[in-house]
Amino acid sequence: MRSVKWLKTHEALVRQFAETAHPASKKSIFPTMRELICFAAMLGFEKDAFVPPKGDMLEIDYRIWQNSELALDLLFLIPLAHRKSAEILREDAEDEMTEIFEGYANGGLEIMKGWLNEKPDDLNGDRAFLAAMQKYGFLKPEHRADEVLADVEF
Repeated sequence: MRSVKWLKTHEALVRQFAETAHPASKKSIFPTMRELICFAAMLGFEKDAFVPPKGDMLEIDYRIWQNSELALDLLFLIPLAHRKSAEILREDAEDEMTEIFEGYANGGLEIMKGWLNEKPDDLNGDRAFLAAMQKYGFLKPEHRADEVLADVEF
């Protein structure tokens, strides 16, 4: 298995959500870059947002992926759902499989960047994130983002 790459143009967003401590919790919103990239890939797949992994890339070492069964499952599941064929899981298709996952992750990161742009006054990104989750149907309409925020652990 090779390392998973993401576009360098998303570096600030990735660092904001996966490395920068939120002032209230003293922890980053996502515990690791791997979890953020997995979320972004699921979001990209859900919204059919695919951005080919072309250009300057950063990567997460393959050994970090091997430490999480859930992350590995997503790395296989998203390309499988995309191709609708188990052929993508063949050993000789590993690069293509990883590129499909990366494309959806980059698409999801683009969506998340748009969420932040919708609420530029949110310096930490948490309120922009939750507001977008509600606006785009990921939170039930009866839940207000500001009320849910108290129940979410970042």
